[in-house]
Amino acid sequence: MEAKYTKIWRPWPGIDGGDDRLSSLPDQIISYILSFMETKYAVGTEALSRRWEGLWTRVSNLDLDNRLVYDDSSGDDLKIVYASDAKRRDSQFCHFVDKVLGEHKNLNSLTRFRFHFAVEHRQYSTVLRRTRFKRELVFGPAIEEIDVRVCGETALGIPQCMRCIPENFYTLKNLKVARLSGVVLGAINRPVFLPSLKILQLSYVKMKDFESLGRIISGCPVLEIFHLESCHPSSKNESDRIEVSLPRLKNFKVSDYGNWDDPMCPIVIEAPNLEDLYLEHFAELQFKGKIPLSRLHVAHVDVGQDCRTSYHDVIRLLSQISNARKLSLSGETLVHLSAATDDDVRLPIFPNLTHLTIGIGLFGPTSWFLHSLLNSASKLQSLVIDMRGHWGVPLRWEGLETACTPHCLLSSLEEIEVRELVAYPDEKKMIAYLLKSGAVLRKVNMHVNSRFLELMGRKDLVALLKLPRRSSTCQVELFFPFEDDRDSYIGSDDESDTDDNVDDGDSDSTDDKIDCEDDASDSEEDSL
Repeated sequence: MEAKYTKIWRPWPGIDGGDDRLSSLPDQIISYILSFMETKYAVGTEALSRRWEGLWTRVSNLDLDNRLVYDDSSGDDLKIVYASDAKRRDSQFCHFVDKVLGEHKNLNSLTRFRFHFAVEHRQYSTVLRRTRFKRELVFGPAIEEIDVRVCGETALGIPQCMRCIPENFYTLKNLKVARLSGVVLGAINRPVFLPSLKILQLSYVKMKDFESLGRIISGCPVLEIFHLESCHPSSKNESDRIEVSLPRLKNFKVSDYGNWDDPMCPIVIEAPNLEDLYLEHFAELQFKGKIPLSRLHVAHVDVGQDCRTSYHDVIRLLSQISNARKLSLSGETLVHLSAATDDDVRLPIFPNLTHLTIGIGLFGPTSWFLHSLLNSASKLQSLVIDMRGHWGVPLRWEGLETACTPHCLLSSLEEIEVRELVAYPDEKKMIAYLLKSGAVLRKVNMHVNSRFLELMGRKDLVALLKLPRRSSTCQVELFFPFEDDRDSYIGSDDESDTDDNVDDGDSDSTDDKIDCEDDASDSEEDSL
């Protein structure tokens, strides 16, 4: 006899008399759970039942972001809207901040505070003054993470009193992470001591002078990650100098530190354990202690277009970071370094360098400079050449026929990637030289620029695939970008006759491949 089964329906907890185990938990545990939610959702739990009313007021984390706010006009506290009207959205957000800061039971017990305010309208001053942010918020001794960001076109016009960090910020003993953007740091005349701070990120921060910044950095003895972006003091002089010692620093980033109108303050730092270095539009950096840095793994150097930076500054900096395993040099940096070869100043040796990325700017480097750079990296395995900033100015690629081949091309360089290739004559000479000299090359990827098909033809494409190469295992591939920045595969030398003496007209398989790709991408080419 066939067995009969009876399906028994059991309601979910809290539905039609089901057991609501979550609501039966103690208030302290529920508040702890709500601390892991964004504040807008934690406050919204009041709509569940009377049991949940006021439980969010004891959370230890506050996450306030004006991109998502409550719509009070709807009468539904749980409804969240993406307001298209910036003024209405910010007004709702300020009302929400008032509610949170006014009803929270103990702000001094917070362990994490996040406040993001994207300003997009001109009535910001009257809106922001209504909040309790300045007069209610004082960081307590338990705070471990602070993330305050005021951004937008009008953010720097917000009254200074509304963007100032509470005065007790500089003596928080348990603070581990501090991310500040668009805020004001006044004159610091007191000792700064943040014994637990490991991550410090300052971006678009207004400060009185560089001395205040130096006091903050010096007061962080265990700092491991330090990012400084577009921070300018209101008063400065030519003698300004920041000199600090950060023995535990591992990641250091300076981006847009100064501009042509503001003199940059040199930074002298002792960081023996530094692993990652990122410099953008800044070269006034010196390391002291054991040089070169022995633990450095990744370094990016972009000195920008500041004409006051000399190649001596750049070479000194590269000498101090010459132990890097991965190095990226911008086009502007290469312009400064190219001047060094003219005065017979040699580049430093990079004994551990395995990955190198170089940018080709408006005034690209000479062939002799790239030859010298490759000679300085005998263990190089991967080379990336970014032609994004190159606009047809000749690379002056000539005279290497009689030069000795760099050691890395003969023994270690296996992969080459060329980005934004237009295939101007000098670019072709550069690629031909690398292919002809690379004895152990395995792969060469060339991402052609959208202007390639406008300036060149199909035969030029075939010619790139059929360039002679020294390595018998080297594979050459070409990619063409779609409109949405995705790369479309065009073809490789495996799909064509690899005999170097075969004429373009005899490579039927390559022509067929390109014909198929041309038919499949007519819409993309027409749009270009």
